Amino acid sequence: MEKQECSKIQGAYGSSGKSVKIRHATEADMAFIEEELKKNNMDTASLDYREFVVAAENGDRVGFGRLRKTGEAYQIGCVAVIGDKRRRGIGSSIVKHLIDSSPVNLVYIPADLADYFSKLGFVEMKECSKELLDALDNACGVRGEPNSVVMIHERPKL
Repeated sequence: MEKQECSKIQGAYGSSGKSVKIRHATEADMAFIEEELKKNNMDTASLDYREFVVAAENGDRVGFGRLRKTGEAYQIGCVAVIGDKRRRGIGSSIVKHLIDSSPVNLVYIPADLADYFSKLGFVEMKECSKELLDALDNACGVRGEPNSVVMIHERPKL
């Protein structure tokens, strides 16, 4: 993931006044990320801190997300927010940050929460090339999940 300045999440906590910042992960964040992935029954294989961003509130880690190159495509995955911080816009802000920091205009996400991601501008792919499906399946087991769909987001061209 290209290094760029991560900005404050605007409005992530509404009127509470608390601010959340998204920053690039460090090696020191990996124990937290791996622990939260396990709690959420997510894959912990092939983790690389350089693919992650971390959301922090007053210095405390509250969530994270991953942008991973998969073949020729970029895939968003491993988005998680700790339990008591959910439903405050942190997860969607992480996803938006990953979209904005992608070096390409098209990003994919294997999702079992299609309604959630459609609100963030993703659309379900009705047809997918075998190469892309193979790459996404190798990275995250798309074919093994009964409710999982591949969704795509295209960043508007300026």
